Amino acid sequence: QLENEQKELDRLLCLREEIEISIAKTKRRIAAWAELCDDTESGQLVVQLDLGGLTDACRTVLRASRKAWMTITEIQEGLRVLGFPLKDYKAPTASITTTVNRLVEALEVAVDKRPGGANEYKWVGPVPSLVRVERDKR
Repeated sequence: QLENEQKELDRLLCLREEIEISIAKTKRRIAAWAELCDDTESGQLVVQLDLGGLTDACRTVLRASRKAWMTITEIQEGLRVLGFPLKDYKAPTASITTTVNRLVEALEVAVDKRPGGANEYKWVGPVPSLVRVERDKR
């Protein structure tokens, strides 16, 4: 029974991840449409996308990316396009780098260390609980 419940939990977590990816892509499209449709004098049409904090916003950018791998600069641009308040950070690039590296440590993001170039990052999603339990047994 425990194993069946664990499998059901993993199925639901995978389903949730698919929904989170769809939400992230929709947020990206809304931000793009808002930029295209912005006819305000300031050029700053405000669309509320409920991005959460920097960690959740980075997750959104990585999930919604059309590219498999992204550099920190590309992630930062994705945050800007979504309307994330990067101006609130003294050193946004450093904050984004730290945040994305924490997502790497949490196994939500993979990193590819390019020789002589910038690291690139790819969303892989949270590790299902059954996989985590099996890995912890080793």
